[in-house]
Amino acid sequence: MYLQEITWIIGIISFVGGIAIFLFKKIVIEPLQKSINSLNETLKEFRLSTNKQLEIHDKEIDLLKIKTTRHEEQIKTLFSKKESM
Repeated sequence: MYLQEITWIIGIISFVGGIAIFLFKKIVIEPLQKSINSLNETLKEFRLSTNKQLEIHDKEIDLLKIKTTRHEEQIKTLFSKKESM
C-alpha cells in the first residue's frame, strides 16, 4: 500500500508539472518567440530601407562630385583666360 501511495503522488506531481510546463510555454515562450520574430522582420525592413537610402546618397554624392569637377574646370578656364589678357 505504501508503494501505491508513492506512485500515486509521483503521478500527480508529474501531471501538475506537465501542466505547468505547458502553461509556461503558452504564456512565456510563445509570445517571446513571436516578439523575437517580429523584431527580426523589423530589422530586415530597416536594413533594406537603410541600404536604399545609402544607394540614393551615393548617387547624389557622385553627381555632386561630377558637378564640382565641372565647376573647378570652369573656374580654371576663367582664370587662365584672365591671365592671358
